[in-house]
Amino acid sequence: MADVEPSRKVSSDAILSEYENQNVSMLKLVKTLLSTTTMPHVVMIVVASIVLYFLASLNNFTVFSSVAFTSLAVAYAITALLSDNKAIKQLITLDENPSKSDQSVIKSTVNKFRICLFPLGVAVGVFFVINTLTGENGIMPGTSEMIPTALGMLFVLWSIIQGSSFSRWASSSSARNFQRASKTSGLKLSILTTVLATIVFGLFLSTIFYQLNDFDRTIVESLSASIPFLILVVIVTGASLAYSRRLKILASMKPSLQHFSSKFSIICHLFITWHLLTIWRQNFLNPSSFQVFLEEIVLMIFTVLFAIWSMTSKSYKSNFRLITEHNALTWGLSFGYAYAGSVAMLTSFFDDIKTVMLIGHCLVVITVLFLHKIILSKIIDTDDYGIEIRRITDSQNEAISENQAEKLSENQQHETLSADNDADVWQEDDDVDWEAEDTGPEIDGVEWDETIDID
Repeated sequence: MADVEPSRKVSSDAILSEYENQNVSMLKLVKTLLSTTTMPHVVMIVVASIVLYFLASLNNFTVFSSVAFTSLAVAYAITALLSDNKAIKQLITLDENPSKSDQSVIKSTVNKFRICLFPLGVAVGVFFVINTLTGENGIMPGTSEMIPTALGMLFVLWSIIQGSSFSRWASSSSARNFQRASKTSGLKLSILTTVLATIVFGLFLSTIFYQLNDFDRTIVESLSASIPFLILVVIVTGASLAYSRRLKILASMKPSLQHFSSKFSIICHLFITWHLLTIWRQNFLNPSSFQVFLEEIVLMIFTVLFAIWSMTSKSYKSNFRLITEHNALTWGLSFGYAYAGSVAMLTSFFDDIKTVMLIGHCLVVITVLFLHKIILSKIIDTDDYGIEIRRITDSQNEAISENQAEKLSENQQHETLSADNDADVWQEDDDVDWEAEDTGPEIDGVEWDETIDID
């Protein structure tokens, strides 16, 4: 039995170490994506997405916009696959140390966008192929009308990817410095901290959105209006923690697991609170199309970051790495165009956009809720056996101690009673005359002499 617990302990710590030592940090990834050598690509996706978004709102250009988004997404995916080629890399990347020139600032800035020409050229080729296949005179005539629907429905897939990639990032972030944990904070304190964190975060965001929805409201009125939403947050958070209660109990018995479990739960439930607020706003507030687009763009950025991070770290120990630090940007742009295209189709093509978006955000919440427990189980259940043995042993030792205390108490009571009885018996001899002479035995009618002579 003694050898079981150390082996299980190594397993959980090994998994935490693996989560902690992921290949690419989020900060490093952001720096890579925002590098000045590739900044024109980032500027172009912002401009192109806005233009195509508004074109999608026009009935005559909805299909055109969807095909354009699809072409750009495919083009940057192809560029990412070819980015290891030296010639391609020079075409899509600016020099880190550019030589000084006499060009004006405007001309120099425009000249930097030459690195976008290669993916744009590939996008034009893909656009031509799609039109050739799905156009009125193509191999599959009329199918181009289905592209906006298909692109819009990708929002559901993006929702699942968003939830799974975020959960993976959250687990890695939560595992950092787990070795420094020396004592557990307690199960009740951990749960209370998680619930309070979601309440404060939810109250802050919901108050802001209630203010944006009606500027005539006072802050106090917005805070009051947020109370029903906070009740929903507490119910969902409480149900989630109850769903993983056994794992939380086991984690509270070991400092490193408690450190991971507490931090991981807080991060996941804050993310869930954000999506719950989006669902709440769609039902009880009336956000403008611009607000919806802006919020989805923010979610798109997070989704792209988490997706790239997840795919990069997942292939860390593999010889075949689909996404690396060198092609992370081009893959991110590919994901970005696909995600932006989904949002544009939802906001302009579908009549019931609210239902589709609600499904997407609900899927994110459900994905994170399930992965929250699955990841906890993956790490904590490795110590399940050892911790159970420790808990059983502690319970048995406690029971033995209680029995010994009860027996000791009973013995003390018995000795006390025995002492009292002995005292009572001793007191019964108080009427004995110890000073009287010994007269010997007496028999009726017989007198005994003091001495008897024997001849």
